Amino acid sequence: MPTTGSRGKVWIVIAILLAMFLSALDMTIVGTAMPSIINALHGVAIYGWVFSAYLLTSTTPVPIYSKLADMYGRKSVFLAGTFVFTLGSVLSGLSQNMPELIAFRALQGLGAAGVLPVALTIIGDLFSLEQRAKVQGLFSAVWGLSAIIGPIIGAWIVENMSWQWVFEINLPVGLLAMVILLTTFHETVEKKPHQLDTLGTLLLTVGVTGFLVGLMQTSWNLPTRLVFMGLGAVIIWAFLRVETIAKEPILPLPLFRQPFVFFSTGVSLFAGMLLFGLISYVPLFVQSVQLGTATEAGRVITPMLVGWPVAAMVSSKLIVRSGYRPVAVTGGILLVVGSLFLAIPQIPPTTVVLVSTFLIGSGLGLSLTSLLIGLQSQVPWELRGVVTGSTQFSRTIGGSIGVALMGTLINLPHYGNFTANQATQLLLNPVKREDVPPALRTLARHLAAAGLHHAFELALGFALVTMISTWLLPRKPRTSSEALTENNSQAGIEQDA
Repeated sequence: MPTTGSRGKVWIVIAILLAMFLSALDMTIVGTAMPSIINALHGVAIYGWVFSAYLLTSTTPVPIYSKLADMYGRKSVFLAGTFVFTLGSVLSGLSQNMPELIAFRALQGLGAAGVLPVALTIIGDLFSLEQRAKVQGLFSAVWGLSAIIGPIIGAWIVENMSWQWVFEINLPVGLLAMVILLTTFHETVEKKPHQLDTLGTLLLTVGVTGFLVGLMQTSWNLPTRLVFMGLGAVIIWAFLRVETIAKEPILPLPLFRQPFVFFSTGVSLFAGMLLFGLISYVPLFVQSVQLGTATEAGRVITPMLVGWPVAAMVSSKLIVRSGYRPVAVTGGILLVVGSLFLAIPQIPPTTVVLVSTFLIGSGLGLSLTSLLIGLQSQVPWELRGVVTGSTQFSRTIGGSIGVALMGTLINLPHYGNFTANQATQLLLNPVKREDVPPALRTLARHLAAAGLHHAFELALGFALVTMISTWLLPRKPRTSSEALTENNSQAGIEQDA
């Protein structure tokens, strides 16, 4: 448990704010700059892997980081994650080709897996429910600031400097966050022997990796992909069996038998599909279909990342009065309405896209923020890291699946031998596309628009399932003492069996 005084809490909050700023800024800058980076490195055929590699490696280790934080304390795990993320950022900026960029983005994701979930766990340790709701508003303001300046900085960098700086900018922020937390955060962890769930860790890593690789590798033939996905699914099943007998499982399965935890995890899963899918492909839509610039591509993402913190600030007050479920349901409805605007048959104008992304961001802010605070209130300290990490795990694995599925749909349209990939690459460069014959440019826009429209229809499906999951949340979740009692009793029954 933390042993820090009030003044120390201020510095810890500052360090965590910097870490969250680092994560949010990276997402907005990279998302805005990626079309220009792809144009420079000539890799539109593997465009999705730049995002998917990051999401893949930031997914699998989350339960591992979270369990280690429960076993050995939050500080060391947070510092390790921040260091790896910062190192991956520096190496990404040194990439000379697409395979290198994908590899270093994977390293960056490996560090990110230990940053955000552990940071949110620390906040759950330091503050009560009412205080947490207020602090959440402060964190939301940081996300909003990142959302506003991130696309602007990203667009300015790629238009006036070299694209490498969109990654190198993470270095000073990461170093500062580590120094502050290293010197101000003090915690007391009960010294007792632990038995790390090594077999479960290995099975989860291999299973999730195999399944997602088979899902995301669209260049492979279908039988090969199905083999990878099938093997991954079997290994994940084996992992679940191992977790029922492990002494200290990285994912305590009885915890997920609680309806509030189960359906909250479902909300995070499908919301992640929607969130990361749109962040990956809405900028691509603006630059290829609407023939926009990198700056304009960044602007359409900004409302989403502004709507999120604004809604989070509202939700942090509402949940104290009305509870978690009504706030989450309202967020689910906004997700569906916003996604409907993107999925209209005609090419939506920029104004409609801006309204859509704002509504989606607002829906995410209401639903995900309220459920995270609710989950942390349902479990004791020794399970708080696991339950916080599980929401991040489900969101990022959902993001990996969403980006892969939407990427598959985007690549389907073609006209003879002229594919949607080739059409998109042709339209990304604002200078070169002016030299393209009008008829060919029109055909390219048609192919790119057709693929992205299918992807946005799928995003609407993600939003609908997210909304349904919020409706299925229990009206009166149990208290943390009740949750702990049930966890202990169920675990005892299973071990005796």
